[in-house]
Amino acid sequence: MGAEIFVEEKAKEFLGLYKNLTSVYWNATLTGEENKYNEVAEREIALKKFFNDKENFGKAKEFLRDEKDEVLKRQLKLLYDAYLSNQGSLDLLSEVSKKSSEVERKFNVFRADVDGKKVSDNEIKKILRDELDSGKLERAWCGFKKVGEIVKDNVLEVVRLRNKLARSLGFENYYEFSLDVSEQKESEIFEIFDELDSLIAKPFEDLKNEIDLNLAKKFGIEVKSLKPWHYGDLFFQEAPKIYSVDLDDFYKDDILEKARRYYESLGLSVDDILKRSSLFEAKGKYQHAYCMDMDRGGDVRTMQNLKNDENGMSTLLHELGHGVYWKYMSSDLPIVLRDTAHTFVTEAVAMIFGRKASNLDFVKKVCGEDFDDGGIIKKILRLEQIVFSRWTQVMFRFERELYKNPEQNLNKVWWDLVRKYQLIDFYRDKPDWASKIHIVSSPVYYHNYMLGELLASQLHSYIMENFSVDGDSYFGSREVGDFFKEKIFRVGARYRWDELIRRATGENLSARFFVREFVG
Repeated sequence: MGAEIFVEEKAKEFLGLYKNLTSVYWNATLTGEENKYNEVAEREIALKKFFNDKENFGKAKEFLRDEKDEVLKRQLKLLYDAYLSNQGSLDLLSEVSKKSSEVERKFNVFRADVDGKKVSDNEIKKILRDELDSGKLERAWCGFKKVGEIVKDNVLEVVRLRNKLARSLGFENYYEFSLDVSEQKESEIFEIFDELDSLIAKPFEDLKNEIDLNLAKKFGIEVKSLKPWHYGDLFFQEAPKIYSVDLDDFYKDDILEKARRYYESLGLSVDDILKRSSLFEAKGKYQHAYCMDMDRGGDVRTMQNLKNDENGMSTLLHELGHGVYWKYMSSDLPIVLRDTAHTFVTEAVAMIFGRKASNLDFVKKVCGEDFDDGGIIKKILRLEQIVFSRWTQVMFRFERELYKNPEQNLNKVWWDLVRKYQLIDFYRDKPDWASKIHIVSSPVYYHNYMLGELLASQLHSYIMENFSVDGDSYFGSREVGDFFKEKIFRVGARYRWDELIRRATGENLSARFFVREFVG
């Protein structure tokens, strides 16, 4: 069997297993039913078993070493990484999948108890945004964090199992292993995050002082009395509303039509994606958001819990960014290459569009609001981006510590990082870190959100410098839509992420565009 036949056969087998998994995952997250989550675990195991095949792993390795054709070699590299990521004991792989699925379900069906009432995550977020009573805020925040206490032991069990698997494959821990199979290096990522820290620490300190003065006034307390629940978000990953422009007012009407019209103006139709999607809250349903290509062939849909406010608009634009990436991927690509160049590249696309919810040009053209805000909306976006960059420092560094030594005092590690990077001086001896679902559902992933923000700024800079756009929302510019389709979407995973970025923008990935855009 030659390399080309090997790739074709394995790709076809993979696609069948992939479609089996995505279909049941969609139904599980739609309903929250335990039997469906059990089926997800079973189908994940089937996929892992496929890639656990040691004979085919050896063939992929051998073919990769000798192959000269670039397109075929790229497919072999991606197959090799998939095989490598699923090597080791099949029983152990199965156990990781089952345990992870069990924990994820606990998150999805959890509803916080606030003053004797069971409330959803969206309701908790609304309380934190709108409530002025510090006692109610604390009860809501602590009510949500209770999920961390419920799942902590299960989360640690999953982490230990993942580490055990990684060590069996010759890696120090799962963190190192996960980066390796996703074509990333720990040293490169730390260099970027350390550079960001050095450039943004002082601007954030100034902003944090401004935030604290505004919040102290809002709640009628002293700055030193501010607690995590005063910052308007469960993790202070989103910026509190301290400026006079409340963007929620611009999105109190149908955000679906606004998003649809915006993407249409770029020549990126999302009508079919929206028709297939589940967009609003339902009992037992997954409380977060995601977008998925169900079959690597055009069945693209998104799971959301939309509200007509700025956050809902931002989330919708973001997830549809993932959606158009999948939708406009060339059907001529081999199955193995019908994937995004890297997870943070699709995040960058989603983020560049998600940002438009906090963009004056977008508000004017899409929402029809003609006004002069005195530069406040730009200040809001700057605040949001810098606050988020500090939050990602916490998650990125905590996750590394978690896998490096899950037996250490993780409660202290968590709050030490919050103090250092978010400047919130608080501690309680509870597993608040475990209340972040991504630690289980998307392990060693969070740093990609920040890399995505960096690339989003780099893409934005390239667009503004090279295309004749009428405003920085790009509204109405099919030239921009064509750029995304031709340079990013259609090529799928044909190129490694760093080569794709060079081909699209002419430069390597750099933090300077983000810093220039949001720090100056």
